[in-house]
Amino acid sequence: MHITIEMTGGMRVAVESQHSAGRNSMICQSDRRLARPRNEFNFRTLAPSVAGLVLLWVVAMGLFAGTAGAVEQATAPEPARAPRLEDQWKAKLNANTVYIIAGSPEETYLDITHDLSVVLNDENLRILPMVGMGGAQNIRDVLYLKGVDIGITTSQMLRYFASTGELTTALDQRLSYITRLYPEEMHVVSGRGIRTIEDLKGKNVNFSDVGSSTQITARDVFGLLGVAVNEVNLSQADAITAIKNGDIAATVAFSGKPAGIFSHISATDNLHLVEIPYTRTLENIYLPGQLEQALYPNLIDKGQTVQTIAVDSVLITNNWQPASDRYRRVAKFVESLFSRFAQFKKPPRHPKWMEVDLNKELPGWQRFPAAEELLQQAKFDEFQASRARGGNAAVQSAADKQRLFREFREWSQGEGKRQ
Repeated sequence: MHITIEMTGGMRVAVESQHSAGRNSMICQSDRRLARPRNEFNFRTLAPSVAGLVLLWVVAMGLFAGTAGAVEQATAPEPARAPRLEDQWKAKLNANTVYIIAGSPEETYLDITHDLSVVLNDENLRILPMVGMGGAQNIRDVLYLKGVDIGITTSQMLRYFASTGELTTALDQRLSYITRLYPEEMHVVSGRGIRTIEDLKGKNVNFSDVGSSTQITARDVFGLLGVAVNEVNLSQADAITAIKNGDIAATVAFSGKPAGIFSHISATDNLHLVEIPYTRTLENIYLPGQLEQALYPNLIDKGQTVQTIAVDSVLITNNWQPASDRYRRVAKFVESLFSRFAQFKKPPRHPKWMEVDLNKELPGWQRFPAAEELLQQAKFDEFQASRARGGNAAVQSAADKQRLFREFREWSQGEGKRQ
């Protein structure tokens, strides 16, 4: 647009507004002999003051238009970018993966954890078993090793570290249990020349790796039995070889039967399992156990059983904050485990699953909240079903609900005493 303003004295002022590529500009020219272009407006007849005001108005409007265009261009939102393919995969794989620290190959812990992955893995949950170093180290790993969500240990190891305070103060506040699992039996393998546990006095006996749950528990058991031995620390495979060579007298292992670590022993090795007497000194801490010839045909004579002791294995996790991602993933695992638990009782799952009772409590320790809620809900559903079978009417009022809750608590306590 081109505007010419003729001022007093014959001077002409030309104002031109240009717009291109989102850009506005004003060009002012002064020329007494400026040629009149088309679309020219002549303000000769206007008073000088009025013409000046019009000029200022035109210039201001041009500057405003230019500024508005620049602001509009600067504040225009950028189109949303789709996440990179790498980021999409990273988010997907980490969203619902749960890491469980177990044991070494041929140990029951790893077999149990493998069963968990086989039964529970689906598009919404992935169980990732991790080879571990046993119950003692698993407590350390659950507490402090990055990435570990859940671990398997024993009730004896929980009591031990809670009493020593060497890992943390108030361990029972740092850890919670999801469920008690199965008893882990004590195995003492020796040559046939060792007939009783007392025969090991003064001899070299393998207590497994330094710092392991077997070492800690074996020291406790032999101490309570009053059997002093010379402790050595070897892997179980090396220990079996050492017994055959006559370098040590026996090896000790705590594992859920049948223990795969002894499956390679043949009848010609002339080894056997030694009985552990269930004395009064052991009764307050350990459970009675038994090892059958069908499970250890090369270590137990036909038609015989071997008495031993056992400790409870426990599935543990951290006391994650309820709003955290770690809590959400562990809660998802718990829900899947409880809802599919019946599948663990069927072949080809490990036979130790037949001894697991999700309702069994671990005195002195708190259960993971999501697990406790599921158990209470299951108990309440069972209670309501029992009332319905007895012909009781459905609950309606708030007072009836409170009464029903009191009845449920009494019923639940009675069920607990019967278990």
